[in-house]
Amino acid sequence: MKHHRIEAHLLDHALTKYLRSSKKLDEETLPKNVTSVKGFILRIIYRHETCTVKTILQEVSLSPSATTTALNHLEKEGLVIRSRNNEDRRTVWLELSQEGKRIAAQMVENRQALIDRMFDKLPKEEKAAFFALVEKVFLS
Repeated sequence: MKHHRIEAHLLDHALTKYLRSSKKLDEETLPKNVTSVKGFILRIIYRHETCTVKTILQEVSLSPSATTTALNHLEKEGLVIRSRNNEDRRTVWLELSQEGKRIAAQMVENRQALIDRMFDKLPKEEKAAFFALVEKVFLS
C-alpha cells in the first residue's frame, strides 16, 4: 500500500513540475491575455483543427458554463471562430483564427522544447519506452 503512495507522489510531483515549467514558458512567449484555461482550449481546437463545444467538454475539467465563458473571451479576442453547421443549425463548429493558430503552435512548441530538455539525459530507446507507456496508460 505504501509503495503506491510513493508512486502517486512521484507522478504528482513530476506532473506539477511539468505544468509549472510549461506555464513559465507560456508566460514568457505568449500574450498576457492567454490564461492556462484559454491555452488549454486553444490546444484542443488546434489538435482537432475543427471541433464542437462537446469535443472540448470531453477533454477539459471545466463546467459547460466556464467553457462557454472562456470560448466567448477567445472569440472576442479574435482567436476562435464560431460557425453554424448548415445541416444542423444547433451544432456550432469551432476553429482557430490565424492568430489563434500561431498562439497554439507556440504553446505546442514550448511543450516540445520542455520535453526535449527534460528527456535529453535519456537514451532514445528509454525515451521511446517512456512515451509508449504514457500512451498505453493515459490514452488507451
